[in-house]
Amino acid sequence: MKPPHLALSPLHRAVLACLSLPLGVAPVIAQTTAQTSAQANREALPEVRISASPLATPELQSVQPVQVLKGTDLDQAASPNLGNTLNGLPGVHSSGFGLGAGRPVIRGLDGPRVRVTNNGLETLDASTLSPDHAITSEPLFARRIEVLRGPATLLYGGGAIGGLVNVVTDQIPTFRISGVRGQARLGSDSATRGQNAAASVQTGAGPWQFSLGAFDRAAGDYSIAGQAVVNDPSSARGRLPNSFSKGDGTQIGGAYIGQNFTLGLGYSELNNRYGIPSEADVFIRLRQQRLDWLGEWIAPAAGIERIKLTHAENRYDHREIEAPTGDIGTEIRNRGSDSRLEVVHQPWGGVRGAFGLQARDRTISASGAEAYIPSTRESNTGLFYVGELPVGPGRIEFGARHERAELRPDAATGLTNRNFGLNSLSTGLLMPLPKGWALPGVALAVNLSSAQRAPVVEELYANGPHAATATFEQGNSTLARERSTSIDVGLRKTTGPVQWQASLYNNRFKNYVYGSSTDANGDGLADRVDDQNIIQNDPSHPDAGAFSRLQYAQARARFQGVELQWRWQPLNSPWSLRSFADVARGTIDAAGNAPRMSPSRLGVSTHYAAGAWSGFMSVQSVQRASRLAVLETATAGYTRVDAELAYTIKSSDRQRLTLFVQGRNLLNETIRLHTSYIKDVAPQPGRSVMTGLRAQF
Repeated sequence: MKPPHLALSPLHRAVLACLSLPLGVAPVIAQTTAQTSAQANREALPEVRISASPLATPELQSVQPVQVLKGTDLDQAASPNLGNTLNGLPGVHSSGFGLGAGRPVIRGLDGPRVRVTNNGLETLDASTLSPDHAITSEPLFARRIEVLRGPATLLYGGGAIGGLVNVVTDQIPTFRISGVRGQARLGSDSATRGQNAAASVQTGAGPWQFSLGAFDRAAGDYSIAGQAVVNDPSSARGRLPNSFSKGDGTQIGGAYIGQNFTLGLGYSELNNRYGIPSEADVFIRLRQQRLDWLGEWIAPAAGIERIKLTHAENRYDHREIEAPTGDIGTEIRNRGSDSRLEVVHQPWGGVRGAFGLQARDRTISASGAEAYIPSTRESNTGLFYVGELPVGPGRIEFGARHERAELRPDAATGLTNRNFGLNSLSTGLLMPLPKGWALPGVALAVNLSSAQRAPVVEELYANGPHAATATFEQGNSTLARERSTSIDVGLRKTTGPVQWQASLYNNRFKNYVYGSSTDANGDGLADRVDDQNIIQNDPSHPDAGAFSRLQYAQARARFQGVELQWRWQPLNSPWSLRSFADVARGTIDAAGNAPRMSPSRLGVSTHYAAGAWSGFMSVQSVQRASRLAVLETATAGYTRVDAELAYTIKSSDRQRLTLFVQGRNLLNETIRLHTSYIKDVAPQPGRSVMTGLRAQF
């Protein structure tokens, strides 16, 4: 297959023009105008507030472990997919399906247990169905990315029983400016011989505000350090076949921001085309069209602090194309919507809280050779309350949610409709340790939760081959709802030159849903079946070894682990040091270790920023994955070294242009992600040198 054309697109040329603005070619400086008092207060806060929470809890005051990737850190980590962008945050890994697709894996949980949202609303794509399906949240559009580790079911339902990733963009303006404000990025990558460009602009006059953004990227098959397939010297070397990726997208929005209300509308379109490294000459072409609404009222009535209503409508089409014929092998469609209503009240008896109502509805269908799920309509309606109560120098958070989930497969299939009532409860405490303790300035955070999740379409109704993961999936329509009971205990020091956090968690599941390979003849090897689910272990059979049979089952399970972070920023020094470590373990009763568990990691980095120069160097050591699930193979450990050197030209506090050169995997290690279905046939990219420019104006 030919790699995509990498010539400069019109967007690349437009971005080059934008990048010249900070140098004085077009010196337009965005000026913040008078805003409503509530907006001004939000702007003045010294730390980021978590927009995924209706209470807008400050990042450092959240009881639940949370991390926000923003600013320079986000620029330096940006990758073509969300999983790779977040890979390296404590407790977060990537499912790693080449560069075209990758979902976040949080504390060993992924897929339908980790919800990904755009500005608090469901992405409404098909990424939970399979790891080769890309998430439609674009990192190049992100202003920041919020990661809530541990159950976030109170706010977002059963799909967040393992965690939440919320991508925050400026598509719909939420504050006033006059003139023009924006940012742009242009870069190239030696490993993929690719280029990327992105730009976003916001402008306004008085209450009327508008935004426009676009991105374009193209990357060829990426370079690898050794052979593609484990223990196969005859497999590809140099570059991984069919690992190219190409994408483009636009977003536009507008809002009327009055004295105490905001009304906004946004439209976005995304197009992706990327190869499937585990399938020769098969690539995916997907398109998403999405419309978002926002309505927010500040102090609409006595006792009410804020009412916020958001809604998204979505059309998603995903086609798996067979080259060189161009035939459509499989097509997946998703038509859906997601709505949220949040009412935040002022303190009642000392309790400040929010009532919420959420409704999601989608119809997902598949057709073609790998239509392994039936056309199914899913409906979820949830009612929740979250509150916070000051207790001395600390505070208590608590809440509850009731959710109704319905799955209705096409009547022609003869499959059974399923209805689930789901209840979740949570309580947490954040309290500074008393003075005189051995750890001055340290706070204790304890979070307890009980959450439930309904099985999803593929777990209930799947029945067919899936070539990308080389499995024949068989659902189980009798699966019960899944329940999680978790505790998270942490210590934090968030002030002073030395700051650190330590978390210990234990998550116990009842009726944990998992996919298990079968072994009908008991030879210790997974059964190989043909596309009709007939066992074909005879190597002389033409379809022998095509698929591994995967059946969904339920059992008790336990996930536990430790996460550590440490940072040292000496006063008046341009240098800082950071380190992190995480360990995760997962076991399933009567089945041993959970499959594709995240391996243990240790990372250390040093950062420098003084005058025009800045940079970093990081070393991440990932341990060999040897705690294996049944019929799973071990994955070698590796050491990854990354570094960046940047030079910034400033013409004002707002206008700046940064030139950077960044190296990734500088030791040219063969990196295989144990969390990936295709780790043994598709390693991650080898040594890569990235160069480019970032600008804000």
